Amino acid sequence: MSVVKVQIRKTFASTRRQPFSLEIQFSSPAGVTVLFGHSGSGKTTVLQCIAGLLAPDSGSISIAGQTLYDSARGLDHPAQVRRVGYVFQDLALFPHMSVARNVAFGVRVKGAEKQQLVQGVLERFGIASLANHRPAEISGGERQRVALARALVTQPRILLLDEPFSGLDDELKHGIIADLKRWLTDAGIPALFVTHDRDEARALGDRVLLLKTGRIAGEGGVQETVHAKSA
Repeated sequence: MSVVKVQIRKTFASTRRQPFSLEIQFSSPAGVTVLFGHSGSGKTTVLQCIAGLLAPDSGSISIAGQTLYDSARGLDHPAQVRRVGYVFQDLALFPHMSVARNVAFGVRVKGAEKQQLVQGVLERFGIASLANHRPAEISGGERQRVALARALVTQPRILLLDEPFSGLDDELKHGIIADLKRWLTDAGIPALFVTHDRDEARALGDRVLLLKTGRIAGEGGVQETVHAKSA
């Protein structure tokens, strides 16, 4: 079973009286773990460290038994070899590229195999008919599907989702979440999902980590943990 294990420390200088320090340890199996907490609690920092976009001060990160970062060993794999799928809040689609080219951007194989992978994920997320459109020519929900397809076509070992559904209406959101849950079930990989929305957490998540000022303040099943957070 694919498991992500994280034990990291990261301190940021601050204009406030005290610097912000993230010190966190957890492991997450296949399925969706929700990172829940107020803005500034460290949720996005956790994702960035796993993806290799931000270096921790110390600790270790491993996915499926492979160590990606270990300060004691001087090991720090670059982001491009970590096989991490990352969907940003602003989606970060390339406006000058078609939907198909956006999805194909990170695919390392070539030729017919690449074409087959791209076509397969376009069909899986219901956007094959939009392959030749640019992001500005499609709806917000369709752009969200493109961003997910781009993250998943590379067959990542983990999926990181940083508030990706903000701004979508409930009907669009739940349709995308249903498709994503089916893909994650088939893939059998862990996903970390940052959200402030309790309904999103309940719809997609299997378990919750509550973050408060850079620490884990609680964890457990979605229903009871999110309910306790909202009480």
